[in-house]
Amino acid sequence: MPDEKHPDTADAGTGTGNADYAAALSGLAAVESGLASVRERLTALAAVRPSRPAEPVMPGGIAEVIHGEAEQQHMIEQLQREARKEVLTFVRPPYVAAAGNIVQKERLTAGVEYRSLYETTALVYPGAADMPGFVEPGELARAAPSVPMKLMIVDAERALLPLSGGRDRSVVSSAGLLLLHPSVLVDALLELFEDRWLRGTPLRMPSPGGETEEDPEFPDSPELDEQLLSLLMSGLPDKAIASQLGISLRTLQRRIRSLMESTGTANRTQLAWFVAQQRLT
Repeated sequence: MPDEKHPDTADAGTGTGNADYAAALSGLAAVESGLASVRERLTALAAVRPSRPAEPVMPGGIAEVIHGEAEQQHMIEQLQREARKEVLTFVRPPYVAAAGNIVQKERLTAGVEYRSLYETTALVYPGAADMPGFVEPGELARAAPSVPMKLMIVDAERALLPLSGGRDRSVVSSAGLLLLHPSVLVDALLELFEDRWLRGTPLRMPSPGGETEEDPEFPDSPELDEQLLSLLMSGLPDKAIASQLGISLRTLQRRIRSLMESTGTANRTQLAWFVAQQRLT
């Protein structure tokens, strides 16, 4: 009879790895839950205080609430201009400024790195094709079906997020922005960002002013194929992908069929799996 392994020692390496992974996921869930509780408490505190441009709401100056659209826009720009190394963002509508992030190009030119994780709703939002994040040289952009909140983290030291998680611009603006100074809360948000970033799909967008192609015969361009596959894997609908690439819906669908034929895949799910495997090897 073969020797029986004790349950606690069988496949120890695999078990330990799974346990560590499960523990990490549990920790992230706890962080998100804790942040939601903090947000609710701060929202309640802000509601009973006089409205001022910025006011401390926690002992030791850990956090401030920024009221007023002008003050909020100023803070968003100020934090980026004070960034020395990196700006990390979760991007989803609504936006404080209709003109988009007007500071980003300036800071990219100055050598500040931007990493932005776009919720797919941001990719189909009116004016999305003109958003600097999709076209400015130097930004690292990824997409995900959803992000937990709007968020900006600067130099792993300060974070800015709305007190309201709603989708109505006026509600988000009136609730105020929460500015967090160096603390365990910023550390937790940074871990949350890195986890979601790793799971995002890299975005490769056309350059501004580039030529568009409406011809039914999609040009044989590896660059355009890469952009198409990137958007397809991000979960965007065909109409939005065609709009981003500047091609017709029929041309897009014809090219997707051609890519499935060339990769020997039977459907889009298999095509996405094939692309993912190619990127891992």
